[in-house]
Amino acid sequence: MFEASHLQYSIVSGFIQIVSDGHHLPAFWAHPELGGPFPGLVMLHDHWGLTSHIRTQARRFAEQGYYVIAPDLFNRQTATSPEEAQALIDQVGEVALSHVKAAISALLTHHRCNSKIGLIGWGMGGELVLRTAVYREDLSGIVLFYSLPDEVSSAELRMLDEPVLAIFGEADPGCPAEKIEWLRQLLAGSAMSHEIVVYPEAGRDFFDDSRASFNADAAEDAWKRALAFLDQHLDVPPRRSEHPM
Repeated sequence: MFEASHLQYSIVSGFIQIVSDGHHLPAFWAHPELGGPFPGLVMLHDHWGLTSHIRTQARRFAEQGYYVIAPDLFNRQTATSPEEAQALIDQVGEVALSHVKAAISALLTHHRCNSKIGLIGWGMGGELVLRTAVYREDLSGIVLFYSLPDEVSSAELRMLDEPVLAIFGEADPGCPAEKIEWLRQLLAGSAMSHEIVVYPEAGRDFFDDSRASFNADAAEDAWKRALAFLDQHLDVPPRRSEHPM
């Protein structure tokens, strides 16, 4: 995907296997073809699964100079309804946290990564980002899309020391204004760098162009904000001087 406002890398992408709790877990992987070392980015999908939209985002960030791993938390399954999604969430359970840890380890031990690791997640994936980040000190930044810390306590959130960017749609019933404000006040009481963005009239899945709730203006601005945030905190190397073929 060509970004007129940024010089880009030619990339390699495809499915790989990573080891999680002694088992092989499928993941999607995208990275610049040449150069480095690059910062690592673990991308965590929402309750729909590792869809083509998530794979597109992995390629998009790779073109900007990131080594990206998107673990397939649902093991090659995707959902087409909220009921199917919930069944897949129940199926993976707490093992999902081990899968996230395995993806981080795969990047930290890779010779073309610069040891700067970021996490980015949508919906369910954003909740996993928070649950992971509160107990780690080796992350350089986290980005959340329409994700609230429903399974993370206030005390745990105060343990965060990574910069945080949290992005919401005002019309998302799953992220009511009072809960967003609660998160804003909690983060305001900490010393960490953080930003909360709420897009008026944007609903759930506003970033996903395969969904009816897609909001092009909000999605474009959110992409620019997420990229600028990660560039700031993850030591992206100078981008190529020529466009990829």
